[in-house]
Amino acid sequence: MAGNSVGSGERTRLRRRSFLTRAGALGGAGLAGCLSFDSATTDGPAAELIEEGFAAADIEPPFETTIAITQDEERNRFAQLFQSELDGTGLFDVEIESRDFGSHVEAMLSAADTEENAIFVSSLTGGWDPSNYVTMLFHSENRTPNGLNVGHYENETVDECIDAGLTETDPDERVEIYRTLQKELVADSPASFVRFREATHVWDGDVVNDWQTYPLQPGSYYAVYAPWAGVYTDLEDETEFIGDLGSDVTNYDPVEINGVVSSQATALVYEQLVGVDFDGEVQPMLATDWEQRNATTYRFSLREGVQFHNGEELAADHVKHSFERYEGTTRESDVYDWYESSTIIDEHTIEINCWREYGPFETALFNVSIVPLAAIDGEGEDDHDHDLQTKPIGTGPYRFVEHESGSHWRLRRFDDHWFAGDETVPATPPIETVTLEIITEQSSRQAALERGDLHFSYNLPSASLSDFEENDDYGVGRRVSGGFDMIFYPCYLPPFSEPSVRRGCNMLVPRERTLETVYHGIGQLAYTPISPLLEDYAGESFQESIANEYVRPN
Repeated sequence: MAGNSVGSGERTRLRRRSFLTRAGALGGAGLAGCLSFDSATTDGPAAELIEEGFAAADIEPPFETTIAITQDEERNRFAQLFQSELDGTGLFDVEIESRDFGSHVEAMLSAADTEENAIFVSSLTGGWDPSNYVTMLFHSENRTPNGLNVGHYENETVDECIDAGLTETDPDERVEIYRTLQKELVADSPASFVRFREATHVWDGDVVNDWQTYPLQPGSYYAVYAPWAGVYTDLEDETEFIGDLGSDVTNYDPVEINGVVSSQATALVYEQLVGVDFDGEVQPMLATDWEQRNATTYRFSLREGVQFHNGEELAADHVKHSFERYEGTTRESDVYDWYESSTIIDEHTIEINCWREYGPFETALFNVSIVPLAAIDGEGEDDHDHDLQTKPIGTGPYRFVEHESGSHWRLRRFDDHWFAGDETVPATPPIETVTLEIITEQSSRQAALERGDLHFSYNLPSASLSDFEENDDYGVGRRVSGGFDMIFYPCYLPPFSEPSVRRGCNMLVPRERTLETVYHGIGQLAYTPISPLLEDYAGESFQESIANEYVRPN
């Protein structure tokens, strides 16, 4: 999820004119082609669907509800556009409520339990497999707080498609399954997909050399030094790299991280068995090679001589217990969607046994960070137990130095990192210190970059990107990403428990105006959850067919 800084929890409410005022502006209910529903006036197929759902749920308009957003200028402008569309039907009376990022996430995770009457707007980041975009969000077993099924949506067909996509290993069959799944999701509309984001990076061209833009936002800082991907960055006459984070870091421990910013901050600290490079190809990381022994068993050879930041040396024990500590945590499904057990063959060889055939197995490993035994309950020596939520420890090229909440996050080069160098990447990262300033406002981040206080920033205001692209003093990287903006409907609460209400709202989402006026053409219209980063699953023609059949009013 993307958002802004953790703060006091202050809420800002923007109230629209009353329903009576709107009704007066409409000039009465006698317009041709309109349907009268008590005091409300509706027009068009979207409003008709909503009216149908209101009747089924025995709801009298106008229904009061809230659009919940993070504190963000662009997000607020989108919410105002959507608010206007909903209010304009005469069936809703909508407020906008903004929270800091941490409070927004907490509210989403608890919304169903408290039956909060809110439509949540959020940004999420998928990954390199289509399952990353749907499993946690829509499978009925992944309801909050242990998953991200915010609306507690249930649909047997959706569950069956998600399960089939996870167990299918044939690429062509997987494409068909996920296309069928996306059609079902859009037809039922537990959420609306608004925009596929671009990864947009801007850097000081006089300081930063050869920056490469990773398409997934959690990996924004891989370009600093990712030898497993053949990528690194050097600086002109500098040894400290200064970037930024759009909100505070709220979690250090991989099993508890549920936000993009915490993933960004720790990406250079933790490592995994394999990585997925800048082109989407799986590469060795802590594992040097692996083989599939049968349909559900894989054997991995581990890299020798790898040290953790606390001095432990990587062995098969670390892998086994790192996997198993995910059980019962926020990120449990990252592992236990497929993991059954591990068999240690020797100190640097391990077999991983899956409880089912699992199509995205290799890319799933990229989500599972390997941590020291000192951080694993019952595995470290009594006097060396360590809480990763206090200090992150991994095997990565940078080690944690300090986090001053609301100010900055700092890492320093780990001189005992395992990489020995090759013809592409040097053995030692040229950058000694990585400091990420915590700056919540996009405009403030842009100003800091222009003043020279930052060397790099991501996700700057969309309106400014063209200016940076035309300025030779800066480098700009833009790539279609795995991020998408979406709206969660509270499926647990009437009238949003009615599919026709959600479908009607989905038809009213002002995607084109949002892309043009809020994001200045940065990104692509979204009608389905899977990013066009995975072209086979979400190509342009497929998106258009979905939009014409289910979203665009006839």
